[in-house]
Amino acid sequence: MQEGTQMVKLRGGSKGLVRFYYLDEHRSCLRWRPSRKNEKAKIPIDSIQEVSEGRQSEIFQRYPDGSFDPNCCFSIYHGSHRESLDLVSPSGEEARTWVTGLRYLMAGISDEDSLARRQRTRDQYPWTLE
Repeated sequence: MQEGTQMVKLRGGSKGLVRFYYLDEHRSCLRWRPSRKNEKAKIPIDSIQEVSEGRQSEIFQRYPDGSFDPNCCFSIYHGSHRESLDLVSPSGEEARTWVTGLRYLMAGISDEDSLARRQRTRDQYPWTLE
């Protein structure tokens, strides 16, 4: 995810925009380029409320069936107004990587984080992790 993926961003009625999406170096924001908004072209991970697979969002419903492979589609709901970022990835596998990765990050699980959490649990409750 930090290496990035070129995906299509869907909007209301216009054609999709091809953008390069990536996770920033701190794994705290989803970013994309090119963008005229530059510094605003990001979604903080802690503002993501839900990541849904498939063509479930209102934006996807505006496109006829068969426009996109549902396995390649996913939506990110974020912010206080629950805005959606609707993306089409190049493959179903790539979409699953993003969906799973974002869900892990939302849950606060990263390699270092889960290792530290496991260590704390082991220190507090040594009988639980044998």
